[in-house]
Amino acid sequence: MKKKIVLSIVLLAGAFCFVYFWNKYAYAGEENYFSSVTKPEQGLQIGIIGDSWVVRQNLDSLLSRKLSDQGVHAEIYSSGNPGAKTKRIYENLFKEDGEEFSSKKVIEKKPDYCIVIAGVNDAATHVGPDFYTHHMMMIIKTLLHYNIKPVVVSMPEFGVEEDFKNKNIISGFGNKGAELVLNGGAAFKIQDYRNALLEDLKQNGLDQKVVVLNFDEVTKDYEKDRNLFGDPLHLNKLGYQKFSEFLAKGIVNLTGKR
Repeated sequence: MKKKIVLSIVLLAGAFCFVYFWNKYAYAGEENYFSSVTKPEQGLQIGIIGDSWVVRQNLDSLLSRKLSDQGVHAEIYSSGNPGAKTKRIYENLFKEDGEEFSSKKVIEKKPDYCIVIAGVNDAATHVGPDFYTHHMMMIIKTLLHYNIKPVVVSMPEFGVEEDFKNKNIISGFGNKGAELVLNGGAAFKIQDYRNALLEDLKQNGLDQKVVVLNFDEVTKDYEKDRNLFGDPLHLNKLGYQKFSEFLAKGIVNLTGKR
C-alpha cells in the first residue's frame, strides 16, 4: 500500500514537472497571416507592442509628448501584456480584438513603425537566447509581412540577479534547471540574448530591414542606475522619462531619413 502511495506521488510530481516545463519552454507554432485590407491613415503612425514596459507609466502618452517637443506629431497605438514572454507577445498579434491582450489592432492600423519592447520576462525566467530569438524573429517577420517597419528595443538592462533572489523555490529550481540543460549550468547574460538576435537578423538577411535601438543609451548597468528602477524588473517614473526620450530620439532619427 505504501509503495502504491509513493509511486502515485512520484508520478504526480513527474506529471507536474512535465506540464510546468512544457508550458514554460515550448515554442509557439507559426500562425497563419490574416487578411487585412485596412489602408494606413495620413501622418506618422506608430505602434508599440510588448510586455508590462508598454503599459506602465503611460508610455504612449509620454512618447507622444517627447515627440511633440521636437516638432513631430504622431498617432500612437499601444498594446502591452504584463508578464508576457516573447512567445505570448507573438501570439497576441493574432488574437481577435475582443480577446484579452490582443494586439491585432496595432497591425490593423498599419503604422509606419512598430516599436517592440520585449525580453525582460524571457531573461527573468531563464528560457535562453534561442527561445527569445525564435519568437522575436516571428514577431519581426509578421510586422514586415504587413509592411510595418519593426523598431526593436534591445533587451533592456534590469536586475536579473536581484529578481532571481525574489523567486519562490519552484521558480528558482526551474530557472537553475534550465541553465543546466541549456547552458551547462552557467547563467545567461542579457548580452547573450542581444547578440543572438543580432546574429539571427543577419543570417536571415533582415538586419537592414529592422531598426534596433540600443537600450544602453538609457542605462547599461542596473547597479549603477538603480535610481531609474522601481523594482528589479521595471523602470520608475524617472526611468520612464529617460526611456521615452530615448524612444523619441530613435523615431526622430528615422523620420529624418524617410
